Amino acid sequence: MNCREFADFLDLYFEGELPPEQRAVFDEHLAECPACRSYLDGYRKTVFALKTVARIDPAETAPKDLIRAILAARGE
Repeated sequence: MNCREFADFLDLYFEGELPPEQRAVFDEHLAECPACRSYLDGYRKTVFALKTVARIDPAETAPKDLIRAILAARGE
């Protein structure tokens, strides 16, 4: 497996859908390639951040005065 193929299989890896033989090749490449380990770490952090942001309700996190000011400016 090369780095390009590694990136192509990343989604399947995260979903736990790589067949055992492909997973073994994926893990072998990961063990030998510092660039792909770094890429995987960044991918993992990005997925975590996106999932965290998706669960945030802006109405619960934004100051109520700010929400009122925005609505007032919009004429609502």
